[in-house]
This record gives sequence, structure tokens and C-alpha cells, in this order.
Amino acid sequence: MGRVFFNTKLNFSKITADYQALASDSGKCFLVHPTATTAITLPTLADAGEGWYCKIVITEDTDGSDGGMGQIVNIDFGSGNDVVGYLASIADAAGDVAVNNDDFINFTAAASPGDMCDIFTDGNRWYVHGMVAAAGSDSLFHTAAAS
Repeated sequence: MGRVFFNTKLNFSKITADYQALASDSGKCFLVHPTATTAITLPTLADAGEGWYCKIVITEDTDGSDGGMGQIVNIDFGSGNDVVGYLASIADAAGDVAVNNDDFINFTAAASPGDMCDIFTDGNRWYVHGMVAAAGSDSLFHTAAAS
């Protein structure tokens, strides 16, 4: 018979400025409310290791509005790492798919509070599954950080 755990809380951190994620951050949910252009840099694949995982949710102090971020958030996978995944979109049926040389996810200042992505690794590459309001324009994979 399995055990049931009650009163388990989500392990999360509130981020307002540049942050270097650590191997010990595996399993965290990062609520990112930027006060200026902000970079979330993931650990190296070697440091993260197989099974490392996080969720990143961009947010504002209000209940949010479509296109209401006001600041840029860049997620940095590290130069030259293989990134596999997609950002599904409620506004754009095509969404956005990671391709060769994409080292970042850019959430522009026109992104929407609540845009999010789950990121994990098998130790060799990064995998991303995200849900955003408008992929390809407001939230997208890219070869460089947005500024």
C-alpha cells in the first residue's frame, strides 16, 4: 500500500533580477517578476545532471493582462546546448518550436503574466514544454537574449 502525503507545498522562489539557477534548484518553480530586463541562467548540463527540472512562470504584481509584462525575461540554456521543445500558444495555433542554435527563450515586454514553461534535462539536452498567450512574437525561442 502506497503512502499518501498531505500538506505538501510547492517549492518556489520569487525572482526579480538576474538569477543563476543552481543544481540544488531542481524541482523549483520560479515566479519571475522582473524590475528590469532579467536573465534566468540555467545550470550547465554537467552540473544539472539527468532529471534536473524547473518551472518558470512570469508574473506581475497585478492579476495581469494580455501583453502586460512591461519587462523582458530571458531564459539562458547556455551556448551551444541542444534544446528540444515547444511553446504552445492560445493566440497562435502554430506556437513556437526550438530549432538548432536556439540558446534562449525570450519573454518580451509584451508577454503576458502567467506565460510559463517546464524545463528538464536528460543530462545531454534541455527539454521545454510551455504555454503562453502569444508564441513567436511575445514569447519565443531565440539564438540571443532580448534587450
